[in-house]
Amino acid sequence: MQENLEKKNHSLSINNRENIEINGVKDVAYFNEEEVSASCDCGSILIKGTHLLVEALDLDNGVLIINGRITAVVYSEKTGSKKLLGKFFS
Repeated sequence: MQENLEKKNHSLSINNRENIEINGVKDVAYFNEEEVSASCDCGSILIKGTHLLVEALDLDNGVLIINGRITAVVYSEKTGSKKLLGKFFS
């Protein structure tokens, strides 16, 4: 049970704005040619660009690799919105 509480290390590497490798990924909410939305222990990550292609996704090891033209990387903090919604429906 303690293993589930451990946070995964998070790192991000961008090469020539054409390749991005993200470690510590827990989930990918959605992706298309212009956006990829992923989550990690530090919050959500939104990658924006053109011709984006998810080259590799390994959730067991927390690795996400995206190719294409990277124009922005945006981090969002975790929010308690799920907990709040859970209170309404419990």
